[in-house]
Amino acid sequence: MKTLITTSLLVLSLSGCADKASTQMGSEALIYQELHHFVIEPKRSGSKTEMDSEFTRIIASFHQGFEQTNWHLGYRYESDKTWVTSLEMSLLNLGLNPARIHVEKLHSGNRVIDIRVGQYKLKSQECRRSIFGEMGNDVGCYVDSMRLKQVRDVQTLAAKEGL
Repeated sequence: MKTLITTSLLVLSLSGCADKASTQMGSEALIYQELHHFVIEPKRSGSKTEMDSEFTRIIASFHQGFEQTNWHLGYRYESDKTWVTSLEMSLLNLGLNPARIHVEKLHSGNRVIDIRVGQYKLKSQECRRSIFGEMGNDVGCYVDSMRLKQVRDVQTLAAKEGL
């Protein structure tokens, strides 16, 4: 009789501690590309310091994630090519990979320097706070969300299309 009571108490205590099986859904993420377009019209009397300060202002606006930006630089006339080359050298001196810079000659339009910058961003799911003793359906959300946020180049997670 003692063994029956002991065995039943042991089974009841183990069933009270048993964990429920749950499906881990992970985290949901949205990867999108931000496209920025700058058009600079150089003045004939424009100084090099004006243009350099304009280029510095544009580059500074991408301080976060600068290494993952893609730059398309376009010029119309050969006289503007020196400005584009100057900007390209500035980007290379800041450590940008040369494969992320594309220079092209524009075939139509006014005397402009056309700068297009593409940068991929990641928006991950907001995870609900867990409450002790209550199983939520987003188990593992924090881990997956933080894992996605630590990816160095978000573009590798997305399709290879776009800028």
